[in-house]
Amino acid sequence: MKLTLSYTRNLLALACLAALAGPAMAQDNADTGAADAKKAANLETVTVTGSRISNPNVISPTPVSVLTAAEIKATGAVNIGDILTTLPQLATTFTMGNSTRYIGTAGVSFQDLRNLGTSRTLVLVNGRRFVGASAGDTAVDTNLIPADWVERVEIITGGASAVYGADAVTGVVNFILKKNYQGANLHAQFGSSEHGNFNKGIVSLTGGMNFANNRGNIAASVEHSEQDELMFPDRFGNKSYASILTPDGPYDSALYNNAGGYTNVAAGTFSTGSSTAINKRYVFNPDGSVRHQYFGGPYDNTGRCNDCDRLDANQVLQLQPKYKRTTISSVASFDITPEQHLYAEGTYSHVDVTKSGQPAFGSGASAYTITRDNAYMTPSLAAVMDANNLKSIKVARFDLDAGLRGEDTKRNTTRGVIGANGVITGDWEYDTSLVYGWTDETRHNLNNRIRDRFNASIDAVKDTNGNIVCRSTLNPNSVNPNAGGVLDPIALGGGCVPTSIFGAGAINPKAAQWFNTTTTTTSRLTQFVGGGTVTNNNLFQMPFEAGAASLATGVEFRRESSRQITDPLDVAGLTFLNAIPPSSGAYNVKEGYIETAMPLLSGRPFAQNLTFDAAARFSDYSTIGHTKAWRWGLDWAIDGNIRLRGTVSSAVRAPNIGELFGGQSQNYFTIVDPCSQKQLKNAPSEAVRTANCLALGIPPKWTSTNTATIGGISGSNPDLKPEQGRTWTGGLVFTPEFLTGFGLTLDYWNIKLTDAISAPSGTDIANHCVDSTTGINNVYCTNALRGPDHELNFINSINQNISALSTSGIDLGTYYSHEIGAGKLGLNLDVTKVIAYTEHPFQDDPSNTVQYNGTTTLSGAFPKWKGSLRANYSLNNWLFNWNMRYFSSMLRVSNESYESNPYQTTPIRAGAGFFNDAKASYTFGKSGWQAYAGITNVFDRDPPVNLFGSGASSGIYDAIGRAYYAGFNYNF
Repeated sequence: MKLTLSYTRNLLALACLAALAGPAMAQDNADTGAADAKKAANLETVTVTGSRISNPNVISPTPVSVLTAAEIKATGAVNIGDILTTLPQLATTFTMGNSTRYIGTAGVSFQDLRNLGTSRTLVLVNGRRFVGASAGDTAVDTNLIPADWVERVEIITGGASAVYGADAVTGVVNFILKKNYQGANLHAQFGSSEHGNFNKGIVSLTGGMNFANNRGNIAASVEHSEQDELMFPDRFGNKSYASILTPDGPYDSALYNNAGGYTNVAAGTFSTGSSTAINKRYVFNPDGSVRHQYFGGPYDNTGRCNDCDRLDANQVLQLQPKYKRTTISSVASFDITPEQHLYAEGTYSHVDVTKSGQPAFGSGASAYTITRDNAYMTPSLAAVMDANNLKSIKVARFDLDAGLRGEDTKRNTTRGVIGANGVITGDWEYDTSLVYGWTDETRHNLNNRIRDRFNASIDAVKDTNGNIVCRSTLNPNSVNPNAGGVLDPIALGGGCVPTSIFGAGAINPKAAQWFNTTTTTTSRLTQFVGGGTVTNNNLFQMPFEAGAASLATGVEFRRESSRQITDPLDVAGLTFLNAIPPSSGAYNVKEGYIETAMPLLSGRPFAQNLTFDAAARFSDYSTIGHTKAWRWGLDWAIDGNIRLRGTVSSAVRAPNIGELFGGQSQNYFTIVDPCSQKQLKNAPSEAVRTANCLALGIPPKWTSTNTATIGGISGSNPDLKPEQGRTWTGGLVFTPEFLTGFGLTLDYWNIKLTDAISAPSGTDIANHCVDSTTGINNVYCTNALRGPDHELNFINSINQNISALSTSGIDLGTYYSHEIGAGKLGLNLDVTKVIAYTEHPFQDDPSNTVQYNGTTTLSGAFPKWKGSLRANYSLNNWLFNWNMRYFSSMLRVSNESYESNPYQTTPIRAGAGFFNDAKASYTFGKSGWQAYAGITNVFDRDPPVNLFGSGASSGIYDAIGRAYYAGFNYNF
């Protein structure tokens, strides 16, 4: 197995350290079912979370879910980020299995509450911010947080901007780390999948001790985890699916196995007519000769076929990236006096992740032009061209033989915290801290094609001696048929190596070495946070003997910066990689906040406790100016059995650095002019569009004659406003006194987001300019410019505050713990029913909506039902865990298209997910040893066909299959 040697070395090293340390104060951290009993009991008495008020007699009205350390261990997961996404409140937007779909995000795990986006979920560690992991963003890579150090994870599922600041529009994920650790622990785990030889594991060593007569404590840990790369063929073999139109069947299209696209193949293909004219399509043989493309099964005019010469892109699909992570963590605390305390935290993490992707390719308009005088011309190809009187052909090709593109990313994150807390006087207490962190990333873009070099290589001719050379070598001023002009001499740099592209494996390795390169992108993010909070849990006594009012107030200063330096070749647009401009930006924010809890009634009939909760935060950003957020709530304990709660909150999200300062780049748009005479009748209202076009100065019955693309820009916008959110929650907590160990929570939630940031398409900008019922004085017309001839000549498709999102649902949580025989059973069930999820792409047009609920699309997976069941049974020294995750089936098409045509494709639904994991552990008395083993995906459930990739929607499924793991803990 590929990880064996590496893990053996790490394990031996840590074992030696453990042996050298000798006996120490042992800490028994064996998992038991007690955590679940405690969770149920604490529904009545838990210290308030989702708040800065620390009064144990106050319960927050904001819904909070808690994942305990025991539940984390029960999963056997190596990365804590992947554990959280199994909870129904969180979406699988970024997991290890689907983090590779964007540039520079491989190996990260970003949290996404309510499927509203990772930038709208705030991640905290011990209630304090953590530096981001991706250039231009503040999203936190939760894989960096060592699972062995987590005491619990609090998931606050209501708008929390008033308490914690921007980014908490949908809520907060707060990691609470263990304190006052004493003793030492050695932990190691190794696992392997049943399919594909996919291995992963973790090894960690933790130690802590008190000093200065127990006034101080210091602890540190080192954790190393690795996983192999998992490629699609290793897991699923040669499966390949595609939807093909079926005009004679009951459905418009059907999903076929052994199917794919026929207009672009690895061997190279071309047509002497239209791209879908089957009888005019040719494919290259390995020797460079050509034959008619084979079609043995159904095919359609969209470029898909079954049992044919086709492209199978799945064969280069990476399901899991190769990943290594080392994290070093430390915490310390010291009691200056019994009432004055110092604390510190430190984290360093190094991540090395390798992503592989598709090779470079040519297709459609970018297919490769090959002229009749090409030096690699074979007789059969020449005959086809001559018979059709062709001087050139367009070869579409998937260049596997030129090497796969990819990324090798090294990400280093460092964070430090220092702080103090204690008593000021009487009931007044304080907590103040400084946080500083930075993330450095170096990304090597592998096999990044220099386009002009490739164009030169495939434009091969023979010199006067009959040698095959590049045309540009003979004549540097010659016009290259693919570049449309003379090649860039700086990009070429001399030494051109010619190559054929006729047939699979045709590309000369030396040519590939010449036209491929590795470009490098570096970035740094920094974060500084300084602030303090003052609290008083006995501010004054409320009337009616209700109890004491509580107060928390404080100030905070935060500065975020991001800088990305892009390789000059990429900046100049000379490579196959997207031309990403360098970018840099920073902002700071000064904030003040206040929060109070006021008991209104206590010890009265039908009012065991009635508490009003309110919070407000006032912010001053260097970029967007002043913002405010607020929250109020009510918690009503009718008696010892039933508690009602509800909140209303207003939240804000400030645009991040990438959205503000990420840079702008040139773009080109294909737009059918909406003011052209024939397009007027295609408007939602012909009268409105006609009037608006006239108001723009366009004459009646005008017809556009433009057939070219329209230039413009896309990217960031420094003039963005903050997003605005409004959240309502209401629910109950049921803890029946007659059923010890049982608790139930039921909450309704509703989130509405306005002024959401998005980048509209060129067509949308042009259309909405003239379809607005309020005339042409709108944001779209200012971004769709026209020339003196009335033609569109510039489109500004930068980020805008133009969208709106809304979602609502119900959360159910139940907890039960009960002794059965000599053991104890613990059950935890969380269920979310999403009632609605609606996007308004243009908030000024309420009739234009997209209903995502119950669908799986390119935007992600949106099941209506999600649930997780966590069960455990402890018996003597044994502990057994069973975890189950469920989500309902989803439409593969949009709700709108399904309503208009339920027979457009089959299967039209992606099947429900039902994944089970099991674990058993045994603690060897008081020796300090614990051994365990487990199985993930016990029943080896596969993803539904065509959803086993690495996209946003497929992340919800398990693409690895059944896997086994085993490990041990040793406390000494």
